[in-house]
Amino acid sequence: MGRHTKLGAALVAAIGVAAGTAAHAAVQTATNNILSVQIEDAGTAAGMFTIRTGASHPTPNATVFYPIGTSYITLRDNTAQVVYTNSGGGTNTNIAPYTEQALQAAPCAATVAAITAGFRATYVCPNWTVTQDVVINGTTLADTNVRQTVTVQNTSGVARSYGVRYMWDWQIAGNDASLFRTRNPDGAFTATFAGFSSPAFQAFEEVDSAVTPTFSVFGTVTGGSLSPAPTTPDRVVYANWGDYYDAPWDFAIAGAGSDSATAHFWGFAAPLSVAAGGTSTFHQYVSTNPSAVGVGPTQPAAAIPTLSEWALIGLAGLVALLGLRRARTLRI
Repeated sequence: MGRHTKLGAALVAAIGVAAGTAAHAAVQTATNNILSVQIEDAGTAAGMFTIRTGASHPTPNATVFYPIGTSYITLRDNTAQVVYTNSGGGTNTNIAPYTEQALQAAPCAATVAAITAGFRATYVCPNWTVTQDVVINGTTLADTNVRQTVTVQNTSGVARSYGVRYMWDWQIAGNDASLFRTRNPDGAFTATFAGFSSPAFQAFEEVDSAVTPTFSVFGTVTGGSLSPAPTTPDRVVYANWGDYYDAPWDFAIAGAGSDSATAHFWGFAAPLSVAAGGTSTFHQYVSTNPSAVGVGPTQPAAAIPTLSEWALIGLAGLVALLGLRRARTLRI
């Protein structure tokens, strides 16, 4: 699980353990009663959020992400060799000679404000302003999703080389070790961790059990009919959460069946570039209904005929057989 337990990671983010870090702040909630977003509004975890099902969901008040403190965003500034995260600190860059900088700590400053159907976290740092919107779309189970949008603005006077990562820590209905499969095209559920360079699948599906799932969760990758469209990443990984919590950019993928997370990368295969004063924006979506992220319904297993259906099938066969015999009789 890495060098922090789950509880330790959440506490580090929520209350701050280093001298001078901010005190624990309030958690704010936005909901349409199908899905709910909870976000830390200040302090060392400002802008970290989680997703839960709402009171009107078929499985109400269940976890989708692990509670606040374990999912986070990364901005890798290659020009300055700094890795910025909103993890609240405590990660290990493992990219020598890069240094880590929390988006909530000086010289950066963080604010969180309510916006329509969600929240906006704004991080002002040397050379960068990073804005994260987390918004609930829709009003019914069929159209409800959560959109996470991150915009990076280069506030320096020169072009900058960079990369962005989203890391989502899954806890489907209380189960940390979710299974994964690709959607459109559809793959088989797996517990074996893997990375996908230049991913061509439209989305992925996470469940707590491949046999009797409590519910499915869908994360977008590319394409589809959503607006704004998901921003195609150059790499997606399904991996051990502890490895990807500790390493805010990349880590060797190995293992299976343990505490799992997914990560989207932009600027993994080759660094991105943004001009002085320029901005770039990255969108992705999460939902518990496939139609809400444009991948269509999950195909049901073939139904087993009931007794009455078998009777109808037998009757149809008998009628066909009698008709055949009647035709033969008439020919004779």
